[in-house]
Amino acid sequence: MNNAAPMPPPGSARYFALLYTPRAQRPVLARLLALADEIGAGVTRGLDHDVAHARLAWWQREAGQYALGRAQHPWLRSRTDEPAAAPAIDLNALAQAAAIDLAQTLQKPPGGEQLRRAVFTAAAQLLGAGPLSPALQAILAELATLSWRWEQAPAAASEINAALQPLLARLTAASQCALVPLLLWTSLAGRHAAAKKTSPRRALADNIYAWRLARRAAAGTLNSP
Repeated sequence: MNNAAPMPPPGSARYFALLYTPRAQRPVLARLLALADEIGAGVTRGLDHDVAHARLAWWQREAGQYALGRAQHPWLRSRTDEPAAAPAIDLNALAQAAAIDLAQTLQKPPGGEQLRRAVFTAAAQLLGAGPLSPALQAILAELATLSWRWEQAPAAASEINAALQPLLARLTAASQCALVPLLLWTSLAGRHAAAKKTSPRRALADNIYAWRLARRAAAGTLNSP
């Protein structure tokens, strides 16, 4: 198995999130996204329920081993591409969220909302947005839910803007700057779900949109007219 976590598909919402992540933090964020995909695979890939539970149980044990410095998975053992001061990923929180999603699969398919919330919280910490106040945690939870929902169904541009603006108004300039990757992920998730197909024109439009949003977020002016 390759020790490097796989990168998101070019042009995807996650691709742009990583593209606008500071270079030093990019490897650990890429690893977080890849690990979350594996931990939540039982739900997102529609695996047999027994297989999904067995897979999640392995990750729950691996989370405990990781906390003790005895991880087995190559993505957790090899962190040479990360800064020495990079915080450890909270695998326990990801596994617990995935367990909730798995328990709710029959009631609310396809599931994945709780894990997405845990990913956004962990990503915010990795991106230096902490300490996370209760108010900021609530905003992160809402952003995560929006990104998850928009990946399941199309969203009009007006709907995206209407949902994001109240959240942006509650973010400080410093938080906007730190959370550029997550803001991009959320907003592009809606744009991509609404698009019927990939095209060079859409790719160019996404690049311009991502650049403008990231530029304004870095300046802390997303909630300005």
